[in-house]
Amino acid sequence: MARIWKWCVVIFLLIGLLRHQEEAMMVALMDTPYMVWDLLLNVILSACLWGGFLNIIEKTGFMNYLSFLLKPLFHLLYGSIIKDKEVYTYLSSNMIANLLGLGTLATISGLKAFQTLQNHNAHPQYPSRAMLTLVIVNTAGLCLFPSTLFMIRQQMGSLEIYAFYPYMLLIGVSIIVIGLVIQRVIDHE
Repeated sequence: MARIWKWCVVIFLLIGLLRHQEEAMMVALMDTPYMVWDLLLNVILSACLWGGFLNIIEKTGFMNYLSFLLKPLFHLLYGSIIKDKEVYTYLSSNMIANLLGLGTLATISGLKAFQTLQNHNAHPQYPSRAMLTLVIVNTAGLCLFPSTLFMIRQQMGSLEIYAFYPYMLLIGVSIIVIGLVIQRVIDHE
């Protein structure tokens, strides 16, 4: 991948020079570090804000309430494996973090959920149905409040910050449904 990136940069520089866009290229080179810094700062501050929000949700016990509301959905998706409290806790925190748009925190809880599911796997050399379901749900990226995307669109000067939201929800739900149907058809567990 590094080779592809290197050659793309060389090709783009040559095209810019051939089209006599030296000044625009220099302006872009000089402005890029500032744009990256602003973007990085917004993303880090957003992650801190929502990470703190998730901690508040956990400390107040609201996480238990949200987990309780998700239990019927989890039973439908994952089956009887959610009777194990540890598995259920990791799966619910992963789902809640995903729905709130907390990607990094969702990754941590998702990995822990995957490890716990592996401990309950009857055939450790193959992923279980619950493990595959977790991968499908996490890959879909369904999010009810994508705060990072909102901030990036606002920072880049979008006039309609929320315009993508209905499409994002539709695509996320569609990916989950299609992925789970394909998994259930292929997997006869």
